[in-house]
Amino acid sequence: MLKRIVITLSILGVLYIPLRMLITTSSLKEIQGTIKEVRPSSTRIPYYTFTLNEYPCSFYNKGNGTLSLLKDAPETQKKAVSLMIKNNDTSLLQHKTSVFYFAFNQKNKLIDVYYSIVRLGVLPHFITLFFYFLILLFNILGAYLLPKQDIFSKFIKLYLLMILLLMFL
Repeated sequence: MLKRIVITLSILGVLYIPLRMLITTSSLKEIQGTIKEVRPSSTRIPYYTFTLNEYPCSFYNKGNGTLSLLKDAPETQKKAVSLMIKNNDTSLLQHKTSVFYFAFNQKNKLIDVYYSIVRLGVLPHFITLFFYFLILLFNILGAYLLPKQDIFSKFIKLYLLMILLLMFL
């Protein structure tokens, strides 16, 4: 019974981030426009706020992780650019508000979607780490109680890697 519960929780934990990324990606809408103004932040990992000629709102995406250093900075251009926003945010396009955007370039889409899931804030990030650490402890307990089951040692290695990636990326 313990084996089934721990393996089920482990599989759900491994699939949590990829499934959330798929759900978030499917709920994005692409918009196009010409960049009017770009304002960079003065933080260690820079993020940019910019406006498009076609919309009165401003667009932002906080670069809150090491992978954000791989993204290209938006620049003022004459040609049209495309970016993605959540379907829920389309009503904000005609107001003077800030709208969170995903994927200024298509190659940055996975980075932005990943950080929108794992870095929502301090509390959700802590809860995710705690959940993964708890599953790691269950796998250690399963490996101790059922030493001939090799699957627990594989899950232990996988969860150690996932915890390290969540902490440092």
